[in-house]
Amino acid sequence: MILDCSDQNTAWSTVCKILNTDKTTLTLLLKPLNPYQHHTYKPEEYIYKKICDALGSSRSEIKAMWFHGTRTNNIASFHTRGILPKSAIKKETELALISLSSGIERKGNNQFSMSIQGKQTPADEGPFAVLFKEVAIHAPGFNHSYIDVPEMIEDIAGTLLGENYDKLVMRYRSITKPYVVTFVGEAGQHELSLALWYLHSIADGDPPVEAADRANTCFNSNGITIDPLRIVRAELIDNV
Repeated sequence: MILDCSDQNTAWSTVCKILNTDKTTLTLLLKPLNPYQHHTYKPEEYIYKKICDALGSSRSEIKAMWFHGTRTNNIASFHTRGILPKSAIKKETELALISLSSGIERKGNNQFSMSIQGKQTPADEGPFAVLFKEVAIHAPGFNHSYIDVPEMIEDIAGTLLGENYDKLVMRYRSITKPYVVTFVGEAGQHELSLALWYLHSIADGDPPVEAADRANTCFNSNGITIDPLRIVRAELIDNV
């Protein structure tokens, strides 16, 4: 069983399959719920409990589609090398940006220096991804848009050029294209409960992007490469 939150249609169909129900039944169960008035549980926990009380717990082992936003001029490399952790790609990226920065003067301090210091941990190795494709594409709320510019690009540009980092970022953006790379990864009750929260919001009339932002969670591979065999597709995002 694979949970797929590419959009609301795939979320409805895969959640229903996992729970062995149909959209009409699940909608009727979700709509009366008010998960924000029950402080004993988090909203997703309350929704999951109520749905399982009605339908029974899913006994299926599940995985999920995860969505990795990026910007690159060589998407083919993802199909041969997979999605690499930061330490495996950093030196290569630095060399490319040094070459690309030719003619841009360094000015002032690196505004990302404190942020970079805080990232020097194994937990920041990634690769990272999100549960909802809408979040990867639209980066609502406080989410960073990795399809606009990966954080590593900003960090390296700031180290090289200080306040003029944005000039290098613009050069990088001009020679690259935005993609969402979808792969299959681990999931369980937590991800299923978040998908139900998303569907509850949809049934309540909330816009899909807002619902996805509310229920989103992240995948962290903790320094382990996402094998190319786990990659389902790499989609060019040309409408944002």
